[in-house]
Amino acid sequence: MSEKRALTFSYDRASDVLYLSFGEPVPARSESLYNDILLRYSMQDGSLVGMTIIGYHEMGGIDALLGRLRGFVDGLRIPLLSAHTDELREAAPSGTAG
Repeated sequence: MSEKRALTFSYDRASDVLYLSFGEPVPARSESLYNDILLRYSMQDGSLVGMTIIGYHEMGGIDALLGRLRGFVDGLRIPLLSAHTDELREAAPSGTAG
């Protein structure tokens, strides 16, 4: 049985950057998946503990993000991310950023 971690997020509308965290904050290292998606991995056990999405609204929001991550998500906490799509849509609704 896998450990269930809470998803927390914040959206910086002015910069169009979405910050996602899985569980409590821990020391982490970052790795670029794409030019606009950074993954944060725990220094302790290497598990995915967060993501930073640059240009979140510009890329098309949560549906576009999940589509871009589809090939990468096996074994990650994307079901947790998928469970919060409505909240993420509210954080960065469709329309112009700003």
